[in-house]
Amino acid sequence: MKIQNNRDKYRNLSKWYRKLSPVFKKEVFNHFLDLKKLIHGKHALFLGLTDYKKKFESAHYLSFLNLDGTTLCEHESESKKLPFEDNSYDVIIIFHGLDSTNNPYNLIREIDRIATDDVKIAIVGFNNFSLWGLIRPIMKKSSYPWSADFHSVYSVKEWFKILSYDVIYKDTSNAIPLFNQVFQRYFSKIGFLQKFFMPNLGGIYYYVFNKKVLPLTPMKVNFKQKYIVSPFPKSSLNRIK
Repeated sequence: MKIQNNRDKYRNLSKWYRKLSPVFKKEVFNHFLDLKKLIHGKHALFLGLTDYKKKFESAHYLSFLNLDGTTLCEHESESKKLPFEDNSYDVIIIFHGLDSTNNPYNLIREIDRIATDDVKIAIVGFNNFSLWGLIRPIMKKSSYPWSADFHSVYSVKEWFKILSYDVIYKDTSNAIPLFNQVFQRYFSKIGFLQKFFMPNLGGIYYYVFNKKVLPLTPMKVNFKQKYIVSPFPKSSLNRIK
């Protein structure tokens, strides 16, 4: 039952994105470009809604693998593990993957398992700490995006902080949950105000994390005080004899 519900969430998410106005999509896609500039590596993994995986593909990657939402849900339900070896990927993109899983923290732990020490993790999801999250309880849970599981930007940050990750990029967009093209065009003109007055209150959040790695290179210790070794006095030497 849970697998079917999660499958439905991804299907509805895909339909919802296709129906969005070009102005709304442009705002989201512009943030995709910002994320892409910060995630560099050789082996990339894309998790979640794969409709927009091409937005993150790059010729610099030696490999780019994607795992769609349905397959992700099946592995989560059956084995609780992702089908990858430890330390496999240095770039991981999660596109609404946390919004459609029954246990988001378990998914994050699995991501940490397959991530290398120099990994860059990019995440896109719905922000519960927003006007979207405020009106969600009174909206129809059968329609998207209200049927998704929203998570606040603070919760996501704390989950990764527990696993020793740092934030290198954070932003939100589309603070007003109006999907009509006319309204979106109007609010896009004053969208810059959100960055100043509501930087964390957008309906969609964007994160890039990297892992804290303690250096293993030995460091030379510099003593501030000089120690002078004085020879034994003659009287002491005579006693030793």
